Amino acid sequence: MNKPRTPLSRRDFLSRCSTLALGSSSALATMTQLQLAHAETQPQDDYKALVCVFLYGGNDAFNMVVPRSTSAYADYSATRQGLAVSNSDLIPISSNQQNGADYGLHPALTDIAELYSQQKLAILGNVGALVEPTTKAAYQAKTATLPPQLFSHNDQQNFLQSLQSTTKRNGWAGRAADVLGSLNTNTRLSMNISMSGSNLWQSGANVIPYSVNPEGLENIKNLNRKADPDTEAWELARVRVFENILAQPQSHILANAYSQQLTKAWDLSDEVGSALETIQTINTQYPEDNRLATGLKMTANLMAVRQTLKVSRQTFFIGVGDFDTHGDQNRRHNLLMAQVNNALKAFYETTVELGIADKVTTFTTSDFGRTLTSNGDGTDHGWGSHQFILGNSIAGGDIYGTMPDLAIGSSDDMGEGRIIPTTSMDQYAATLAGWFGLPASRYGEVFPNLGNFDITDLGFTT
Repeated sequence: MNKPRTPLSRRDFLSRCSTLALGSSSALATMTQLQLAHAETQPQDDYKALVCVFLYGGNDAFNMVVPRSTSAYADYSATRQGLAVSNSDLIPISSNQQNGADYGLHPALTDIAELYSQQKLAILGNVGALVEPTTKAAYQAKTATLPPQLFSHNDQQNFLQSLQSTTKRNGWAGRAADVLGSLNTNTRLSMNISMSGSNLWQSGANVIPYSVNPEGLENIKNLNRKADPDTEAWELARVRVFENILAQPQSHILANAYSQQLTKAWDLSDEVGSALETIQTINTQYPEDNRLATGLKMTANLMAVRQTLKVSRQTFFIGVGDFDTHGDQNRRHNLLMAQVNNALKAFYETTVELGIADKVTTFTTSDFGRTLTSNGDGTDHGWGSHQFILGNSIAGGDIYGTMPDLAIGSSDDMGEGRIIPTTSMDQYAATLAGWFGLPASRYGEVFPNLGNFDITDLGFTT
């Protein structure tokens, strides 16, 4: 499973050590999580996983899901001008949208369209960062409570992952894991695993995500234990020296904590790496040169050894960038849609092969949508957007939420072609977390803005 070892540079060595340390700090925290008294009686096959695909930069979802009806497409085409996808190129899909419009998918989303028609994939329309329901009139009158720093990449990424406006933040998946941590028999491995390093979404008060290199897990401590003959002598010596340093008593509380946590991290990398070595052959083929596919493939590998790792609940985070299409959008967005299409298809097929397609729900999110208007070569930062939700536990083949009016100056356009979301990330997240097993009685502490909205379950799970 792991790639052939090559000599580690000093930078790579220290980077891997710090990455492993991040994961292990959840060990003591998760051991204290006993909120659910029935956890010990959970059946071994009671497995569920949430997989977050974060499209960094702000995906132009208005070219991902496009109205096809004559009048609605005319508004879309007039607004988007040279960025509009030809109506004849769109892949038609059916829906029960109340606005009466027909919709189509971007032509690169052929496999997504097939999964949609098979009712394995749903679309959530016009979802975004909201503190409370917001209208155009309230926005213009400045009476609406808004998320911090709308249209700022970092601020909106943080808000969508945390759902908090305060400076002291953790993420909704982290807070959910704080509640559900005792469902996993393995208290050493975090419920939350990241393929993209540190992220706010999976960080809780007690839980910290365990970071994995999607290219393969390097068992650093294992090199010292087994003295692998394929490993360079200098590499073994470096590991041994560093391990001896960690074993020395430390007088400073932070140094002592660091050495303890890193030692645990090495032990955990040993455990996870050994589990990955037991994987039977997975036949599903993944596309090459596709960063999202690489992250999803490692995610599938870790799911394949869920019983060895003794886990019943897991979340996975895979972030992929380049969606900030201010320029060269027509070419770049086509490539990005193909990347998403191919990666999600391969991952879904792997969950079918592993027999867990009904136990894994994959969903997309992004900083924000894009402006309807063109800047001449691309689009600028918007607000509302559309998202995909995938899995056999999804009531697919339909569009949920309320699709917006794409005419400039409509009641959905706050100005400059920026669409006001009609569904909040709190509602989106609560629907996912309810399927995951979070008790409704704990929603208030996990989703701070949910009480401002009438609907807490959007209905796309079965």
